[in-house]
Amino acid sequence: MIQEYLRDVGFTKNEAKIYQVLIEIGPSAIGEISSKTKIHRRNVYDSIEKLKEKGFVSWTLKNNRKYFEAVNPERIIDILEEKKEKIKSIIPTLVNRQRLTDRQNVRVYTGLAGRKVIFEDKLKYKEEQLVLGAHEPASRGFRQKIFYHKRRIARKIPLKMLYPKNEIEAAKKFSKFKYVKVRIMPMMIDSPVAINIYGNKVALLTGSGKVSPISILIEDKELSNEFRSYFFTLWKVSKPIS
Repeated sequence: MIQEYLRDVGFTKNEAKIYQVLIEIGPSAIGEISSKTKIHRRNVYDSIEKLKEKGFVSWTLKNNRKYFEAVNPERIIDILEEKKEKIKSIIPTLVNRQRLTDRQNVRVYTGLAGRKVIFEDKLKYKEEQLVLGAHEPASRGFRQKIFYHKRRIARKIPLKMLYPKNEIEAAKKFSKFKYVKVRIMPMMIDSPVAINIYGNKVALLTGSGKVSPISILIEDKELSNEFRSYFFTLWKVSKPIS
């Protein structure tokens, strides 16, 4: 019964055995503790070290031999109270982080219908939008992209696009659209993911060729700001279409 209660407040099985034995027999050497608890000497020593760290065991030196002693059981209450106060001190931080997590909204869409949801959503935001890792759309999604750009132009929504070196032809094609600025990144990026940044959202668009499109929409202000900062860092070192 005693050992069960000790384990309920954080003792391991061996620690509970050792602590109870030390309470009953008083200061003892490792060998005696091992004999009484039927725990191997090495495991006794490891558990004693843990109990010392937790403040439940102290030791004294007699005739060059270490004797270990259980602290007053009332000390258990004090230690638990100390832990409680520590936990209370970090509760506000944990609550704030939970609120941040709650604010983050992640949705996953599949197929061209899911991709359409993203572009329809983008048209609701009139401030400048960014695309990192833009590339030539697959033929099945090309009409959808053209329709989006026509409506974007009608709403005069500005757009900046960063293309990798291997997508120069696509970059030239889309640079002809109104309210679009295009640059070529200095590095070669062979990634199927196009990152769209707009409002407080980040959309990760994957899928080309025979792969079914997957669209991941994340609504998170801090994340969108971080991606926006990253985009403009690359924008500064990228070259305009010549």
